Amino acid sequence: MTADFIVISGGPCSGKTTVIDALAERGQLTIPEAATELIRDPAFDQLRADPREFQRQVLLRQLENEKRMLEKVEAGTTVFLDRGIADGFGYLEYHDLEPFEELIDAWAENRQQTRCVLFFESRPDYQAASHRSETPDEARRIREILLEDYRSRHDRVSLVEWLPVEERIAAVLEAAGVDKRGT
Repeated sequence: MTADFIVISGGPCSGKTTVIDALAERGQLTIPEAATELIRDPAFDQLRADPREFQRQVLLRQLENEKRMLEKVEAGTTVFLDRGIADGFGYLEYHDLEPFEELIDAWAENRQQTRCVLFFESRPDYQAASHRSETPDEARRIREILLEDYRSRHDRVSLVEWLPVEERIAAVLEAAGVDKRGT
């Protein structure tokens, strides 16, 4: 048995990272968004020009982050992920690209430990983060693709409406079956 992953996904700038950071501050185990790590790393500056290679590098970083986490937790531990491996399918579809074999294989293995996907609704007044470049229409389209794709790949996808941060955190913990003390 391994850890249980709770994937927090949603369109760009839907508050995922804000909630993940707040969960970490409360003692929950979290894995950051691999794409953001790459975007902020100057060594990968040119990578976004090639969406297929970018998603391949995101997958490799995600797998690395997950492996590091799994090495230090006990079986059955709940870990919250800021996006999951399957987000790659949606982003590839957005760019009209076919999934690559590494992604397909990784999801087949990862799917079993993904307990559920909590899909965040976007804020009503889209505001792009400094590291994001999508327009409101692009963000809306990405959200639609990601939600449809997750629903086709996982039987436990729950929508989490746009709420103030504390209310969202409570909704996430409740959906994950974790009480506010972290147990």
